[in-house]
Amino acid sequence: MNKYLLYITVALLATAACKQTYNPPAIANPPNYLVVEGFIENNGTDSTIFTLSRTVKLDSNAYTPEQGASVTVEGTDNSIFRLNEGSNGTYGAPLPLLNNNVTYRLHIITSAGKQYASDYVPIVANPPIDSISWKRKDAAPNAGIQIYANTHDPTNNTHYYRWEYQETWEFHAAFFATIQYTPATGIVGYYPNTKYYCWHSDNSSSVIIASSAQLSQDVIHEAPVVLIPLNTQQLQIRYSILVKQYALTKDAFDWWQILQKNTEQIGSIFGVQPSANRGNIHCLTDTTEQVLGFVGGGNTRTQRIFITNAQALPWDYQTDCQDQKISPDPTAIEGQFNMGNLPWSQDVMPPLVHVAYKTCVDCTYGGTNIQPSFW
Repeated sequence: MNKYLLYITVALLATAACKQTYNPPAIANPPNYLVVEGFIENNGTDSTIFTLSRTVKLDSNAYTPEQGASVTVEGTDNSIFRLNEGSNGTYGAPLPLLNNNVTYRLHIITSAGKQYASDYVPIVANPPIDSISWKRKDAAPNAGIQIYANTHDPTNNTHYYRWEYQETWEFHAAFFATIQYTPATGIVGYYPNTKYYCWHSDNSSSVIIASSAQLSQDVIHEAPVVLIPLNTQQLQIRYSILVKQYALTKDAFDWWQILQKNTEQIGSIFGVQPSANRGNIHCLTDTTEQVLGFVGGGNTRTQRIFITNAQALPWDYQTDCQDQKISPDPTAIEGQFNMGNLPWSQDVMPPLVHVAYKTCVDCTYGGTNIQPSFW
C-alpha cells in the first residue's frame, strides 16, 4: 500500500475510534482582516473602484463590507483623488489621466480611525487585446467552446497579464405561455409574453493570468479564458463575452499566481499547499495586522465577441422541463400553482390546461427580460 494512503487509513481508523469536536483558531476566533479589491484605473473615462470588506469565519457565507471609510488615491507628486462611497463597501470615482512618471498608492482611513495604505505602484502601460478567439473541442472532459485571449507588446516591455470577463447569454423559456394565472384573476390570456426571452450574466471567479517572460517575444497566444461546456444553456441562442485585460508588474503577477495556486490547485495531498500571500497593502496603525489584497494601476483594455448557436452546431441543449395536462377545475389549477407550477396553454377539446414548473414558463427566474444595451 502507498505510504500516504496507509497514513490516511490509520488516521481515519484512529478518528473513528475516538471522535472529539475540534474548532481550529480560524473558526473559533476568526481574524478580522481587511480585504481590499480593486485597481487604479488610468483610462480617463472608466471609474477607479475598490471594494473593502472584512474576513469572516471559514464556515460562514456572510459578507461584511467596510463602510464609512475615507479612501483616496495619492501620488508621489502630492496629488490626491478622493473615492466616493457607494453601496456594500464600494468606493469609486473617475480619475483624470494619471502621470506615467508618477507612482500612486491607495490610502484608507476606516470609521474606527485605523489607517491602511498600499505601496506606491507604477501606472503600467497595457497593450491592446489583439483578439478574443474560440475553438470547439469535442474530446472529454473539456468538450465545449474554449475561449482564448491573444495579445502582444511590440515594445517587449509588458510580459505579465491578467484577464477578467463578464459573459452574457440569451435564453428562452422551455414553453411559450399564451395564458397566465393568479389566484386573484384565475386564467386569463397572456399577450404579449414578456417572460419568454431572457438574458443571464456571470462574472469571472477564477484567476486568469499568463506571462511571456520566458519567451523571446512579448506575445501571448491563446491564453485560456473560459470553457463553455458542451450543450449548455450559454449557447442555446446567442452568447457574448466581454474580456478585460490588465498589465501587471512582476510583483503583482507573483501575488496573483500564489492566489491562483491557493484557490484552484488544492485538492489532494500531492497538490499545491496554501502559502502566505500578504500583498502590498499594510496597516499603518498596527504594523502587525495583516491586510489581504494587492493594488495595481494601469489602463484596462477590453474586447467583446458574440457567438451564435448556428456557429457552435451541433449543440444539443436540453432541459428537464415536463408538460403536464390537468383538468381546468379551479381547485386543481390552484393546487398546481401552490406547488410552483404555472399554466401556460389550454386545449378546448377535450378541455385541458397545460402546466409546467415555473422556471420552464417564466424565464425571469433564471435571468432578466430586459435586453442588454450592447445586444
